[in-house]
Amino acid sequence: MKMFNDKYSLSSKKNYICLLIFLLILLSGCGRKADPTMEDYLQPEPVQNLSLTATHDKILITWNYPEKAKEKIKSFLIERQNNSEIKVLGYYDKNTTSLQDTEFQFEKTYKYRIFAITPKGIYSKPTEAVITTKKLQEVEKINYKITLHGVLLSWTLNDSLVYNIYRVNKNNEKIKIGSTDKDFFLDELLYSTINDFTDPLMPELSYFITTSISYGSTYIESKGTNIKIPLDSFIPSKPEEVFWAINEHGVYISWKEVSEKWFKGYRIYRKGKNEKEFRPIGETMIPLFFDADYNINKKEETIYYRITTIGPLKESEPVEIKVEVQSG
Repeated sequence: MKMFNDKYSLSSKKNYICLLIFLLILLSGCGRKADPTMEDYLQPEPVQNLSLTATHDKILITWNYPEKAKEKIKSFLIERQNNSEIKVLGYYDKNTTSLQDTEFQFEKTYKYRIFAITPKGIYSKPTEAVITTKKLQEVEKINYKITLHGVLLSWTLNDSLVYNIYRVNKNNEKIKIGSTDKDFFLDELLYSTINDFTDPLMPELSYFITTSISYGSTYIESKGTNIKIPLDSFIPSKPEEVFWAINEHGVYISWKEVSEKWFKGYRIYRKGKNEKEFRPIGETMIPLFFDADYNINKKEETIYYRITTIGPLKESEPVEIKVEVQSG
């Protein structure tokens, strides 16, 4: 029995030594490529800040992933669950941060699940978000009023909703300019803003108003209602309190600045006493104009000026003055 045990022990030692040598050779050979580490098989960090935004035609899925941890993953897997049905929406590159899902129905609940995946195929813990899509009530009976500061929009209030106001630019893109839970919104405007958002071939300022609700990481927004405001609705005030003075250098004209914030400037017209029509001689952004063509030494004794305020499309009513050079 002792001889048998010694032989068995000797044989086991030989096998152990051979196995050890084999593993050393194998590991040294692998090291020439890329040594696997325990970190390669660790579960990656989960996705952060998964949020869902539903509009009338899509559900937008957005998320974040830490930049440092991104080096350790290869892709994202996104799934959608409705009741017991699970659908794989696809695998996406690790630099992807959003996805649009257009296959949905209103008044249904969807759970979205996203995994981060390493090159070794190790999945992170899932990050989940749930949304119940709703068809929100649209804004009705939108009214507008041109004010000194811009456009005052108003509508019928629904206390449970938030209202989002967009301007529509020349490329038909909706640019959000604000939100409110009230039944009105003042869009403060300058002439440059109106000019940027209107097309000369379609002289109108276009707005788009939607309703929305939000809870947690979920946001739902309605299709929206459009209102178009003709630019000829913007008629500025005429200049007032005009003062003039004339000397050997020319005619100085000044007036009180108008109150509108969205006017373009002022236009000045002139007419001699023997002329039938006024003709434009200049524009100015400030309530001051200097006419060097006429001065106190001119033989022409009477000159007429007309001043208007320039709006986005139309001018104001004119104010006219008569400049007389007293002889003697």
